[in-house]
Amino acid sequence: MNTDKLKKVTTFLSGLGKKFTGLLLLLLSLFFGFIMVATGPSAEPLEKTERAWPISVITAAPVDLPPTLLTYGKVESKQVARLNTNISAPVSEVFVREGDRVQEGDLLIQLNALEGELTLNVAQANHNRNVALLASVQTESELANTLITQYQELNNISQSKLGRSLDLNSKRMISDALLDEARTEASQVNITLQQHLSLVANYPNRIAQQQASVDESAARLERAKLDLQQTQIRAPFTGRIIQSSVSKGDRVLAGATLIEIADYSGLEIRASVPSEIAFRLNQVMLRAQDVHARATVDGSKMNFILDRLSGDVKSGQSGIDVFFKSSTGEALDIGRVLNLTVDMPIEQDVLSMPNYALYENQTVYRIDEQRLQAVRYETIGDYVTTDNELRTLIRSDEIDAGDQLLASQLPRAITGLLVEPITNDGASLGIN
Repeated sequence: MNTDKLKKVTTFLSGLGKKFTGLLLLLLSLFFGFIMVATGPSAEPLEKTERAWPISVITAAPVDLPPTLLTYGKVESKQVARLNTNISAPVSEVFVREGDRVQEGDLLIQLNALEGELTLNVAQANHNRNVALLASVQTESELANTLITQYQELNNISQSKLGRSLDLNSKRMISDALLDEARTEASQVNITLQQHLSLVANYPNRIAQQQASVDESAARLERAKLDLQQTQIRAPFTGRIIQSSVSKGDRVLAGATLIEIADYSGLEIRASVPSEIAFRLNQVMLRAQDVHARATVDGSKMNFILDRLSGDVKSGQSGIDVFFKSSTGEALDIGRVLNLTVDMPIEQDVLSMPNYALYENQTVYRIDEQRLQAVRYETIGDYVTTDNELRTLIRSDEIDAGDQLLASQLPRAITGLLVEPITNDGASLGIN
């Protein structure tokens, strides 16, 4: 029995020893870990690095450049004739069609001339009759003036006879009846003389009246000749037919447009510009300076020069029409619309900036020690480079020649932002 107790005690002590051994090892591990942490080197805290944004830059180079005005222009002719006639007649022949080139005086349309010829013949006959009547009246006037002397002599004779009759009657040598006959004869002769004198005095009026008839018939004759000429529609100047409205067999009415012809030697470009722009253009012309414009037509570049400005603002428009002329107008078609680029008067000390380098609130960014700095600018106008790149001309007192300007569209752009220029887009002129 004692032996069993001894075994139990030995087993208990053995289990207790194992537990204490594990606990002791755990305590020793914690102790040595604490010693290592306490006596080991301390770690430095991680520093947060600021990101530098890669950008493109432009070197500021103020120059003198002309702002560019982009507008639409329509090709027109200084002369467009809409030919008509003042008579009504059938069309006998049409010699040209739309697009044909004609010379001044060329016959374009022939109307039936029969009615016109008949009218001319009637007018000629009427005029001839009036001329003959005038000649007859003039002959009568000459004869009447010649007969005045004879009528006056007859009157003198009758008056002498009356005087003798009175003397004889007073001496009782003739009867009263013979005296009355002498008085009657003298009165009749005097009346005839006065009538003749009145007729002679009225001949100038008759001649003038008949001359008026001659003049009227002459005018009618000329009108008939003009009407006959109206049967031939001729080109008033050298140009091209832009529209023909009749065909052979049509009967045209007086005043109706038959054909249209345009003078292609006087082509011009009409464009509408704002009033303030028109004022500046007018000032340039008053200084006897040229204003140039250009356009691309069917792949070819064409140059124009400002010719004149309209004197008023047309109804329904807010601007003023300006007119450009070209020495190569034959290459253009009337009615064609062109994208016109107009060079405005030169502005001094401006920067030509790409539009993507401009930010809202009239702001561009200058690079100062790799950080952005907002700079305000004034917009001068648009500018089109020789490579047809649309830029904006700006001016700022805060930008000097040689300054580095942000040339990227950076959404996070703000004053103080760290940047890293990686490309240089050249000078702000940018017209190479």
